Amino acid sequence: MSFALLCTIGFIFGIGFGFCVQRAGLCFAHGLGEVYMGKGKRILRLFFVIFLITTSGFFVSSLFSPQLGLKPIGEIRGYGFFNLLSGMFFGAGILLNGGCILGTLRQIGEGNMNFLLVLIAFIPGMALIVYGVNPWLTPQYHPEKLLLHDLLGISPVWLVLLLLLAAAGGLYSVMHVKKKD
Repeated sequence: MSFALLCTIGFIFGIGFGFCVQRAGLCFAHGLGEVYMGKGKRILRLFFVIFLITTSGFFVSSLFSPQLGLKPIGEIRGYGFFNLLSGMFFGAGILLNGGCILGTLRQIGEGNMNFLLVLIAFIPGMALIVYGVNPWLTPQYHPEKLLLHDLLGISPVWLVLLLLLAAAGGLYSVMHVKKKD
C-alpha cells in the first residue's frame, strides 16, 4: 500500500471518527465520572460496544495475520509501583485539564479555544515523559510478561470468548435497566 493511499485512508477515517466523537459528545474521563456517580449509563454502553468490537477485531486479526506484531492475547506488559504512580499522574492531569485528550480534541473541534492551550501543553508534557522520565525509570523497572490465560489456566480462545460473553451480558444489562421514577 502506498504512503499516499495510507494517508488518504487515515484522513477519511479521522474525519469520520471525529464526526462520530463530536456528535456523541464523547469524553472518556467525564464518562467514567458519570458511571461512578451513577448519573448515566450512556458511556458504559459505549465502553461495552468498544470492548466487543476491539476484542473481536484483535482476536480475528491475530488468527489471520500474526506477523502484524500484535501482542499475545491477554498479555500484561509489566505492573507494579510505577504503573500506580503513572496512573495517579495521569488522573491528576485529567483533573487539571478538565477531560481526556479525546474530550480536548472534541472541545477544540466545537470551537472552544481554551482547550487549544491544553492541547499545546500536552506537547512538552509528553516530551518530558518520553525523554526525561522514561529513560530515568527504565533501568529501575523490570516488567514481566504475564499472560492472563496462563494465570487463569485456560486457553486463549476460551478467555476471549468468556470476555466477549461477559461484555455482551454487561451491555444487555445496561441497556435493559429500568429507570427509577
